[in-house]
Amino acid sequence: MTALLLVRHGSTAWTAERRLQGRTDIALDERGREETLRLRTLVEGWSPSSLLVSPAARALETADLLRSGTLRGLRADPDERLLEAGLGEWEGRLPDEIGADYPAWRAGTLVPPGGERPERVAGRVAAALDDAAALPGPVLVVTHGGVIRAALDHLVGLRTANLSPVAAASLTVVEVDTSGARLRHYNLSAPVAA
Repeated sequence: MTALLLVRHGSTAWTAERRLQGRTDIALDERGREETLRLRTLVEGWSPSSLLVSPAARALETADLLRSGTLRGLRADPDERLLEAGLGEWEGRLPDEIGADYPAWRAGTLVPPGGERPERVAGRVAAALDDAAALPGPVLVVTHGGVIRAALDHLVGLRTANLSPVAAASLTVVEVDTSGARLRHYNLSAPVAA
């Protein structure tokens, strides 16, 4: 059995504003760095043996911060298939600017103008995760919310419309073996110190 540790990157300035990021390459903000450092303890508890990461700046920085503790020796392997879905003309826009189409997109029933089709996202994410499951585990996968939702559809059959959004700097764990996959944890975030 292999545990896939799916981590959504920490917050960016656009996360706080609720701007859609998609493929736009944005770095973590201070909050995102703090969230990631808090999450590090949860991730370290799994003792991952392999690390795959989206090549987006926010994911790479998240992976680097996760490796700043006991996981220093873990080599990060960037994988283009783990990039967030391209959102075309909607990148950088707010939900209010998009209007009535926003809930349909969130439910997975609408593609933004010029955006990447869900079946394309699903195909590349499925291929990346199938390869990840063959690596020495647990496998840490640092990526994006849309990729994690596509992963849960592929691995355990949870449709986007049935999932709450994936929080910034959160951990989702799926255990995979020859008989299938099982969701063990969804959207875990580290508590804020009092």
